[in-house]
Amino acid sequence: MAIPFWHRLRTLVRELGVTTAMVYLLDRLLRGIHPGSHISYYRFVAQPLRQTPRLPAHRGKGFAFGLLQEVAPVLAALGRPAQVLAARFAQGAQCLVASKGQDLAGCIWFVPGVYHEDEVRVDYVLPATGECVWDFDVFVAPSERLGFLFARQWDAFDALLYPLGVRYSVSRINAFNQRSLASHLGLGARDCGWALFVCLGQLQWMLSSLPPYVALGGRPQLRFRIS
Repeated sequence: MAIPFWHRLRTLVRELGVTTAMVYLLDRLLRGIHPGSHISYYRFVAQPLRQTPRLPAHRGKGFAFGLLQEVAPVLAALGRPAQVLAARFAQGAQCLVASKGQDLAGCIWFVPGVYHEDEVRVDYVLPATGECVWDFDVFVAPSERLGFLFARQWDAFDALLYPLGVRYSVSRINAFNQRSLASHLGLGARDCGWALFVCLGQLQWMLSSLPPYVALGGRPQLRFRIS
């Protein structure tokens, strides 16, 4: 038996809130009318790095961590196109890899300074103080998602970067993905803005809480201020 539309709408509003639910429905409608068009709605969060680990030493000790600065065979398990991986390293990104035996268990990508978004046309510019990095494409293998790896890899991330003077890791989260947002907030992340992109074929319009606030076309630069 089909679920009535109004029942599904109430559920959506309860999960996402009124504004985000309306944007989600507009995105679905737009994709249905023109497959090359969509709405991307992002929330930005800044997660403070910690000097002390979240987990005791015996939790998740079966994982090994390594830092990659160029394409390596282990990354094939991510399923990302080779040109995407090469472009990430070309812009200065690094990848903290968690492995279990010979298998990729998880990873966190990060880059200092500026991150060139690959879903829409925008660049994220971090403060020039060097106290922030941009993290993206955080991955945990399905078999490890109910275990300790998510917290363990953030402990490894903090241990790597805190001694280098990094104090915050900034990222964007799909506003429709409440589980991811809740995971970041559960680790102490705080809200630091939002941006909405309406893409109609090659035309892109941006509205954001961050400067320059509004942009039509081009490749705007969103500038973050972490205080």
